[in-house]
Amino acid sequence: MSTIFVAGANGRIGGAVLNALIGAQMDVVAGVHSEERAEAFRKDGQEARVVDFTDQSSMVAGMEGCDKLFLVLPLVEGMTRMGHLAVEAAKEAEITYIVRSSGYAASSDAHWMLGREHGMVDQFVEDSGIDFTVLRPNSLMQNFSTALAPMIQSGNIMLPEDDARVSYLDARDLGACAATLFQDAGEHRNKMYALTGPEGLSLAEVATTLTDVAGHSVTYTPIEEDQYVEGCVQAGVPEWTVRMLVSLSRVVKLGMAGNVTKAVEYITGSPARTFGDFTREHADIWK
Repeated sequence: MSTIFVAGANGRIGGAVLNALIGAQMDVVAGVHSEERAEAFRKDGQEARVVDFTDQSSMVAGMEGCDKLFLVLPLVEGMTRMGHLAVEAAKEAEITYIVRSSGYAASSDAHWMLGREHGMVDQFVEDSGIDFTVLRPNSLMQNFSTALAPMIQSGNIMLPEDDARVSYLDARDLGACAATLFQDAGEHRNKMYALTGPEGLSLAEVATTLTDVAGHSVTYTPIEEDQYVEGCVQAGVPEWTVRMLVSLSRVVKLGMAGNVTKAVEYITGSPARTFGDFTREHADIWK
């Protein structure tokens, strides 16, 4: 049986993949960034190893005994370098197949910051000589139940996205895609897929859907980019992350994030979850 190393197993994406693989009764090693996180997994009977994305030898040791890799990177300054080291570690560890979680519309020559960073790492994977499948997820529904939850609880979503639409993806659907691929990559080997939810929604429509489940009114107030940057800086968000978030909001405003694909259903055989379903499941968070 194959053993899969899941990088970033304590994050939203890595965690969703880990849960899907465990649900499919696959042999998994959880890769985490701290001994505290590793111990938490071990207490639940899950093998876990601490890895440092800035240290190739650390990643090689983490992947020891594994033949497949799920690769997602932290969205921090230096992520492209981390991606290069991770791919080199995968070659050294004799990994035979990589499922890479990238970003929607990623390309090594993208005009926007995060798309370019993701695209460069995708190129490292493609050029590695290791079989791969690259998944390029759109913005996650889970952002509304985590980072954006305080805004929703206060009743006002304030972001610089005007009336642009985004085809939000449930992270669990990405997890299901990865689990399917690790069981049998088949025709999906050495291909790239854009993953989206089943509909493109504006933030005004998101607010209406949230109002239906939150028990209070939720509205959307478009703000200017300068106001958004000021809020991020005041909240202590690192400069690189602020620039990344701004580049992402600009892409959304250009209408580049509203397209819908059937990739989730094509890979898994089941349609992608709707935003309405997601909000009903998580309603207690916003009340």
